[in-house]
Amino acid sequence: MKSVFILLFLSCCLGWAHGQTGMRYAFVNLEYILNSIPDYTKAQEELNAYSQSLQADIDKVYAEIAEMQGKYNADKVFLTPSMREQREKEIAARENKARLLQQQYFGSNGYLFAKREELVKPLQDEVLEIIKDVAKEGNFGMIIDVAADNSVVYFDPKLDKSNVVLRKLGYSVKKKEE
Repeated sequence: MKSVFILLFLSCCLGWAHGQTGMRYAFVNLEYILNSIPDYTKAQEELNAYSQSLQADIDKVYAEIAEMQGKYNADKVFLTPSMREQREKEIAARENKARLLQQQYFGSNGYLFAKREELVKPLQDEVLEIIKDVAKEGNFGMIIDVAADNSVVYFDPKLDKSNVVLRKLGYSVKKKEE
């Protein structure tokens, strides 16, 4: 019984000592950082314009499908069964083409994804490298992105290193660092 109390006491002491030398952490607001970089804002605008042009192509195909469907519905009573079947196949083929085009443009390996990789990923990679440098310099074991994590209820602004990251990237800061 005495040995159990001794073990319990030692484990509490070790736990307390470990808690005193625990991991250091800091916070960044990645959304704030990226939106403070003019090249990122420009890349986002270019991506939006590119996305709208791709969507316009798809909308054009769907407008053609709607026109084909309308014409088919108007002519349906005058068509033979084989002609109806042929038109239905044409409409179905065009709808399939539209879905494939949508996947080609907006899918996980589509044109928009490739354009995003080309324009935005280098900027994000640069920011992440600077964040890693800040973590090493400040001896932080963890840096949490408060913009992405909805479970962060409160954090001390003194632990926010967003402006430090921006300065290391060579940009001026918008808000005062505390």
